[in-house]
Amino acid sequence: MFLSTTIPVFTQADAAHVCLPNQVTSSRRSVEMAEKLPMIIDCDPGIDDAVAIMMALSQPSVDLLAITCVAGNTHLENVLLNALRVLRVCDRLDIPVYRGAGVPLLNLSSKSNAQHVHGSDGLGGVPDPDPPSLDLVQSEHAVHAMLRLTKEHPGQVTMLAIGPLTNLALAIRLDPGFTGRLKKLVIMGGNTEGYGNITDTAEFNFFADPEAAHIVLSSVQCPTVVVAWETCLRNGLSWEWFDAWIAKQSPRAIFVSAILREFVSRLQNTLRSKNLILCDGLAMAAAVNPSAVMESKRMSVHVELRGTTTRGQMVPVIKNVQGLAVGPTVEVVKKCDTDIFAAMCDKATD
Repeated sequence: MFLSTTIPVFTQADAAHVCLPNQVTSSRRSVEMAEKLPMIIDCDPGIDDAVAIMMALSQPSVDLLAITCVAGNTHLENVLLNALRVLRVCDRLDIPVYRGAGVPLLNLSSKSNAQHVHGSDGLGGVPDPDPPSLDLVQSEHAVHAMLRLTKEHPGQVTMLAIGPLTNLALAIRLDPGFTGRLKKLVIMGGNTEGYGNITDTAEFNFFADPEAAHIVLSSVQCPTVVVAWETCLRNGLSWEWFDAWIAKQSPRAIFVSAILREFVSRLQNTLRSKNLILCDGLAMAAAVNPSAVMESKRMSVHVELRGTTTRGQMVPVIKNVQGLAVGPTVEVVKKCDTDIFAAMCDKATD
């Protein structure tokens, strides 16, 4: 996201175990998967991606199968490193991290990342004196991992896509039945009112790879929820809440406070935002707790691929006077329960 604004209980030995390349342990899944929420997070960390990952890891109901990485907020090497940094802070380096697409399907834009928002490294430019090794990244490609995991757990996996949709589009092209094996797809991206954050009319994740967004939204075969940019703007968290949140002295809270420092400064001082906007965290809340979605609307959408000033814009199909092919309907979130959202963020930093 760009901002212009039944799993077993782990023992200490389990939690300390680190997956080496091509070595993903199966001992974590001794309890029936149906009692949990198996999840794959496809992401481009990214400050709010980091918060979203921490939210997932703090929820007992979530069985995080994998983190698949895509270039977006920063370049792919940073994205991979940032995912590992977050997992280390949470003592969960047992979660496998996969390398995905490093460039969009068509590399047409000069606006290739959001480092001016997320920092030069994607996590606020906060130095890490002892960064985790990229040797921890799995050798299997992220797209292949997606296909494999959905075959191993058909109809059970919730996919949370909070970066450009390149990996998902590639998975669909390799295996058109891929999304049909998902339980649900939740996307943070797009817009419904023509209000953008990377251009005047487009949201960053969709603008970063419009063709990928088009492929996914025109061919998805599972229930799909879209948390769009305008929804994120209207469902922020108060600054009073934020001050209390980062005042905690847990290692996770200290980490979040550090990576958010410049991000928040920009929101408050440059953009004059009345609230803290964490788009990917809001999407995570919707994915984990359906009660967080208070209002939504089902619609078909197009993704503009050609417009000189509107490329990457998500366009709701209202009249379709052009007679364009109409894809599946998706659930576009309009209003969220920010109390649920705030509680999940708070738990993430305990």
